Amino acid sequence: MAALLFLAWALAQGLTPREVQVLEKLVAEALPRDPAYLRALADLEAARSSLGLLGALSAEAGASLSGDYGQVSPSYRLSVSLNLAELFRDKGPALRALEAQAEDAARAARLRVAEAFFRWLAAREAARTAADGVEAREAELKAVQARARVGGATPAEVLAAAERLSQARLALYRANLDLALALEGLARAVGLPLEALRALLRPLEEGGGTPGAPPPSGRP
Repeated sequence: MAALLFLAWALAQGLTPREVQVLEKLVAEALPRDPAYLRALADLEAARSSLGLLGALSAEAGASLSGDYGQVSPSYRLSVSLNLAELFRDKGPALRALEAQAEDAARAARLRVAEAFFRWLAAREAARTAADGVEAREAELKAVQARARVGGATPAEVLAAAERLSQARLALYRANLDLALALEGLARAVGLPLEALRALLRPLEEGGGTPGAPPPSGRP
């Protein structure tokens, strides 16, 4: 139920069905690697295993050496006791508390992955927008240079267009840096190496591009 609610929430954030599917895979990879969630599961399993007769039993074993005149002979003891108070104690509230802790840990892991995923999506979109800006400024500079060759533009206009292109390229560099950092943050949240993460993100890339790195055309 919690997983279904999480997917419904992801759809409500404006993600496409394909993005939701990738996010679901990322969460599935992250949960078995999340230390807090694993600890909560271990505590819950230990509590469940203590239910019933076995949980109320306790055993003590020991060994001692004794003997006279330098002759040593071993002796052993084993005692088993049954704690009736522990046997009949209601462990329902404790189990429910541990189950809630496990669910809280799972929810925290899901949200951590989702936030990192959203940051990566935003950084990828910003990088693509910056790449579009570079293409537009390149086209603008070429047009101004063509006009300048026939006297339709002044040298100052050419310099201004070149400056705008330089600024656009700087913005693209910064956007690609932010994209790389977002990708690394997502990898940490999921607990996967970058190459394994890229394989999971690949369905979201148009034309089979690699997330976090621009394809040969120069677009992120």
